Amino acid sequence: MYNRKDISNKLSPNTLHWLEQLAIFTYKVLAWAFLGLVIGSFFASLQGFLPLWFMIVHIVGSIATGWVFVIIFIRYIDHKASLSLVDGRENKSTHIAPARIDAVAHGGIRLLESRSLMIIQTTVFPRFQEPYCTTIRQYMRQDEIDKLQEGTTVSFYEKVRDPGYGTISLQLPHEEIREDYQTIIAEKVYPERQKTGLWILIGQKPTVFTRSVSYLLIIVVFTISYLLPYIVTGNVEWLVLRIKHFPQKLIFQNKGNFNPEEFKKAYEKAITQIGDNAIESLLFYKEFTTIQIEEPHNIGDLRRLTIRGNSVEENFSSMRIDDRDRMFTSKSISYAVLKKVLESLATDHKIEDIIYIGFRKDIRWGSRKLNISPDYSRTYVDIHIVFNGGNKSLDYDGKTGERLPD
Repeated sequence: MYNRKDISNKLSPNTLHWLEQLAIFTYKVLAWAFLGLVIGSFFASLQGFLPLWFMIVHIVGSIATGWVFVIIFIRYIDHKASLSLVDGRENKSTHIAPARIDAVAHGGIRLLESRSLMIIQTTVFPRFQEPYCTTIRQYMRQDEIDKLQEGTTVSFYEKVRDPGYGTISLQLPHEEIREDYQTIIAEKVYPERQKTGLWILIGQKPTVFTRSVSYLLIIVVFTISYLLPYIVTGNVEWLVLRIKHFPQKLIFQNKGNFNPEEFKKAYEKAITQIGDNAIESLLFYKEFTTIQIEEPHNIGDLRRLTIRGNSVEENFSSMRIDDRDRMFTSKSISYAVLKKVLESLATDHKIEDIIYIGFRKDIRWGSRKLNISPDYSRTYVDIHIVFNGGNKSLDYDGKTGERLPD
């Protein structure tokens, strides 16, 4: 069986380079996909499109997966550093040359890393080229940092595919050092390369083209991953509507499900969910809809359904109803009547002040003769509206949409 070193030796440097670039590209794409999925799932959970228990899975899973990404990154950086410090005769990806340290500065620390990032300016003396000055970033231990002094001679491992950049080793170089290396000032200067991190998906050297393509790919990957929870739960259209009416929240006039488009979709979803089953109530709130629906196989047992967008959540507990006269079906209610009531309310009330509007079957008392106290009662499916604070409510006829006396 071949080990990793045997496989590396059998592949050409060009093949190894492209395999490495493919692995880096895949890692960055997966990182952006993970980030989009985490953020999308978080907001989908806040909007109620995902069940409550998913929040626990989301938090634990995000931490665990993020940890894996960090570990992979750290091990890759350490692996690259160890490869670059292999003797140039064994490592075809680097050229070794003596170098002089010109300046040293601290660049910070890394997550889960005890070493510090150092910004090192060096003058490199290649064997067959003119000296050049370059600035690199490298993580180093404290004992190594203590030896970084201006004028110190070190070994510089230049990347073959990235001339002018590489890593340093505090070991003295095997190559002969020119006599004037302490005083010479290189004319050729490689600028300090800024870290691009996850922002550049293709290429090692940022250009207008690679940046443009990378940003486009990032937007596509992030957007698809962000929308994935909404796609799975069937709530993409609801997300669009929430974004469309988001300015209402900024001016404290949020109507939520009482906006015409949302209201119709919420009603259609509720009717689909009810089917032919009997219900005790159907109430529309700003952010969700509730249904008290009878169990198909347990007459008199009610279960509460909460609908947010196209996501339906069922309460764990159920309740028993003794008076089945309060039950009704979807045939007893009408969207046209409900819409008529809502439009009527908008003429003299603020829609955003409504807590809920919906159907219930209640008792109405009446009398057959004038000036005689009510002597009979009947049950009707009426529309009830309750406003903020619960101190004000209105009732409307469920068939005609006409307002009933207080």
